[in-house]
Amino acid sequence: MGLASDLKRLRDVECKDKCVLSVYLNTGPNQQGDWNIHLKNGLKRIGEYLEASGDATQLKSFKKLRKQVDDELGKHRNDLTRSLVIFASEQNNLFESYYLQHDVETAFHWETKPVLEPLEALHTKYPSTGVILTNLDHVTVLDTSLGHVDAAFLFAFDPETEEWVRFEGTASGDRMASSSSQVDKFDRRLAENLNRFYRDLAQTVEQMKGAHDWEGLVVIGEAELANSFRDELRTKPERVVHKNLSKSSESHIVEAAFH
Repeated sequence: MGLASDLKRLRDVECKDKCVLSVYLNTGPNQQGDWNIHLKNGLKRIGEYLEASGDATQLKSFKKLRKQVDDELGKHRNDLTRSLVIFASEQNNLFESYYLQHDVETAFHWETKPVLEPLEALHTKYPSTGVILTNLDHVTVLDTSLGHVDAAFLFAFDPETEEWVRFEGTASGDRMASSSSQVDKFDRRLAENLNRFYRDLAQTVEQMKGAHDWEGLVVIGEAELANSFRDELRTKPERVVHKNLSKSSESHIVEAAFH
């Protein structure tokens, strides 16, 4: 399930008394390790507030959640990129963590429900999207959420069977290179039958959209190729970008897809 589904579920989380811990922690390079101090101080302030309030039940629950947060960071310290968001509640059996590629403003909340506004703002700007990079004999599909590439899938056209062969993972780049070397031999046949060949792959992309819970599609490629693929999709893409970015970095592709 995608972030949209997560947010919908989190909006339904609520307690009669305060029981939900929301953590927004900027862990980017500009923090120079200070995020650890911010985390310690932010959680300490909530603990002091609860001690002063005399609410033993909330304090006991918070201490358990604080340990869960410490354990999460202990296990995933090497996964920290730009920021970390956590929603936790003992009463609701909730512990959700998101490692983001975008900066967030560090903040700590102890409320009756999750504080979702900063994460919702990022989701609005970078919804879960399938980004399609079109080329003559290969097409790359990126599974993106919050402006981060979660997975990449390469479809290379096999001229012998006239079918698209799917690859997944970091090795796709090597296969793409060998596939591209055959373009001179098969480009005329591919070009003449481009719409027919793209039509089959467009159906696969539509299935992927449902499986990955994408909220939209973006098609990127040289004008003729991108427009041809767009025309074979049932779902109207959010945008079509007329650029050849097949050799660009993932960050550059994401920037082009959402700006």
